[in-house]
Amino acid sequence: MQKILIILLYMFSFNMFSQEVIMDLYTNPIMYNQTFNNKQNKIPILLPFIEDFSSEGSIADNNLWRSSSVFVNRSYAINPPTIGVATFDGLDSEGFAYSINISNPEGYADTLESQSIDLYDYDSVSFMFYYQPEGIGDKPEVQDSLILEFKDQQGDWNRVWDKEGGAYYEFRKQVLIIDSVKYLHNDFQFRFLNKATLSGNFDHWHIDYIKINNFSNTNDTTVLDDMSFVYDCPSFLIRYNEMPWTHFKEGMFTGNELLDTVDVKLRNNQASINVSYQYNVFLEGTQTAHYPNNGLWRNVSVFDYDSIGNFSFVSPSISIDNNVFNSTVSDSTTFIIKHFIETSQNDYKYNDTLYRIQNFYSHFSYDDGIAESAYGINVNGAKLAYEFKLNRPDTLRAIQMYFPQMLDSVNNIPFKLTVWDDINGSGSIIYQEEVLPKHTKNGMFHTYYLDSVFQILGTFYVGWEQMSNDLLNIGLDKNLYANQYMFYNVGAGWTNSQFPGSWMIRPVVSQKGLVSNIDEVEKDILLFPNPANEILNIETASLNNLLFIYNMQGVLVKKLTFNLAASISVSDITPGLYITYIVNDKSIISRKLIVK
Repeated sequence: MQKILIILLYMFSFNMFSQEVIMDLYTNPIMYNQTFNNKQNKIPILLPFIEDFSSEGSIADNNLWRSSSVFVNRSYAINPPTIGVATFDGLDSEGFAYSINISNPEGYADTLESQSIDLYDYDSVSFMFYYQPEGIGDKPEVQDSLILEFKDQQGDWNRVWDKEGGAYYEFRKQVLIIDSVKYLHNDFQFRFLNKATLSGNFDHWHIDYIKINNFSNTNDTTVLDDMSFVYDCPSFLIRYNEMPWTHFKEGMFTGNELLDTVDVKLRNNQASINVSYQYNVFLEGTQTAHYPNNGLWRNVSVFDYDSIGNFSFVSPSISIDNNVFNSTVSDSTTFIIKHFIETSQNDYKYNDTLYRIQNFYSHFSYDDGIAESAYGINVNGAKLAYEFKLNRPDTLRAIQMYFPQMLDSVNNIPFKLTVWDDINGSGSIIYQEEVLPKHTKNGMFHTYYLDSVFQILGTFYVGWEQMSNDLLNIGLDKNLYANQYMFYNVGAGWTNSQFPGSWMIRPVVSQKGLVSNIDEVEKDILLFPNPANEILNIETASLNNLLFIYNMQGVLVKKLTFNLAASISVSDITPGLYITYIVNDKSIISRKLIVK
């Protein structure tokens, strides 16, 4: 109830005291229309049980989990032990509020329940995991909590650990020793739950690196022994996250669009310090660039996180060659960038590879396509202007905006969509049209097609002029910062936005290849049978797919180009565990594959 009262008081009072306002989201559009396929494994999982949530996608792996309503992501946690976490909040498995009943605002929310695990032959087992409240999300209150339960031989769930809410802190490790006979059976299960405000994307907890294994002495739980990437790899572009290909190529003549170096973060969790790193760039399945330039690998010493924090590649940095994006296409193209580390043989391998899709389509964007908050200005007549820069004259054809679905919809409140040639001195409006916000629940941008197209050149600004003091709630990406290009004016002159992030507004300068989201999740990928022993079948809803199969050492063992569906022989692959990647111009989806 406390959080609801605070929200209501805040919404009632911000008009009197605020200008710029950011609001917590009430939905998670990434989870919309996603389905966790509940299933029960016929054979219990054998130890060790390891889950670090490093696979691509927002849904938990149903080979390890029997039921799940958590959000698997790489954006909400701060300094996770390994890339990817499971986030608990007040939203259900499809990203909507569990309840908006103010009279009953608090309750049990998300659940993450494991498949059966065979502990029958063990005398003592260690259960280890890492947890963090808030991250870049919403702080769980004292009455909120994260809970862990074990299922005993009678099938009853017993609470074995809980933590009350509080402000952000670094990930903490929790270790429990399972030595009671009531849990050491062949149908052991565990589950995490959270108590939260049920009316929105609130009260965040993040868990990472769950490991269950035989316990012989304290060394089994002191050392995690894993080297991992920490965050998704950043863009190679200086200014934008994405931009049209024609403007990128034009800008390369003056050397002002490509970074000289890229910063990739690693974390050593008490593993061997010896690491080899490389990145490769692919165009339509063909490798077009490789780092390092003078060999297969760059060898570095990465010391433990407790002594140096996250490791950054400096002295020297990771260089980017001017020809890293080499293509003869004239309009649009997509590159795949693979970052890979080679670590000790005992190191967990799932978190050692990163992929990035670098799209060059019709739009300019500073954002990554995912909103963590909503932004607005509560002043009638306020103006918002977003700066963009062209490398050649072009025609502005449309403007894309993402308005997340909020509790209080403003779909019927008009604003003036505006384009300026400058916002200082003699700058003037070159286009203005009265439109309505189009809030969406599926994370897609709405495209405002201009009723007249016109040529622009150099620097221009896209935004709006408000016709009321209502918050329009544009999406705010809190992972990529573009504040030096974000301006607002409430009557006293133009000022840079004070809230770190990037507005989700994209000008479109070409009719070809309108893309609403850069990382639209592929919802209909089937990989079967799994385990496979002779033939692996793949079915998707997309054209122009690439299938990659990697072994646990990161070696590519199979590659296939296909449309919609394909079959590939795996009879010549050594039995074991593999990682598959299905890549197209919308997404990269990874799946675990067992070959018998």
